[in-house]
Amino acid sequence: MTRGQKKQRELLSPSELQGLKDEQAEIRSVIKDVEEGVGSGARQADVNQLNREVRRIDKVIEERMPEKIHGIAKDNLAGEEKALEAKIAEGMPTRDEMRYPTKNPGAVRKHMEWGRRNEGNISRYVYIQRQLRPNEPKSIEVLRREK
Repeated sequence: MTRGQKKQRELLSPSELQGLKDEQAEIRSVIKDVEEGVGSGARQADVNQLNREVRRIDKVIEERMPEKIHGIAKDNLAGEEKALEAKIAEGMPTRDEMRYPTKNPGAVRKHMEWGRRNEGNISRYVYIQRQLRPNEPKSIEVLRREK
C-alpha cells in the first residue's frame, strides 16, 4: 500500500456479529446473576470488569459494522460488483472440475492459480458484499458454472 491510501477496514461477517452478540448476552446474564447475589464470591470488581467487556464488544460492533450506503455510492458499488463478478468468473474452475478432480487432471492447479490471480478481486468482492448485503452476502461460489 502506498502512502496516502486509506486501508480498507475489516467488516463483520454475519456469523462474527452473531458470535459477539451471543458473548455480550452471556456476559450480561453473568452480571445480572452477580448483582442478584447468585453464586459465591460476587465482587464489585468482577462486575466492573464485565461491564468494561460489554462496552468493548459494543465498540467492536460499532467500528466494524458496514456503513449505510445510499444513492450514487450504492449504484457505484453495484456496478463494481458486476465488473468484479465478470473478472472473477473468468477462468474459474467449474463445479464438475471441483467435485471430481480425479476425472479432471490439473483441476487443483487450475483452481490454485485462479485463486492466486484473483486474490485481490475476491477480497474486494467480499468487502462489497458485506456493504451491500450485510445480513446475507453473496458467495463467489454462485459465480461458478456447473459444467
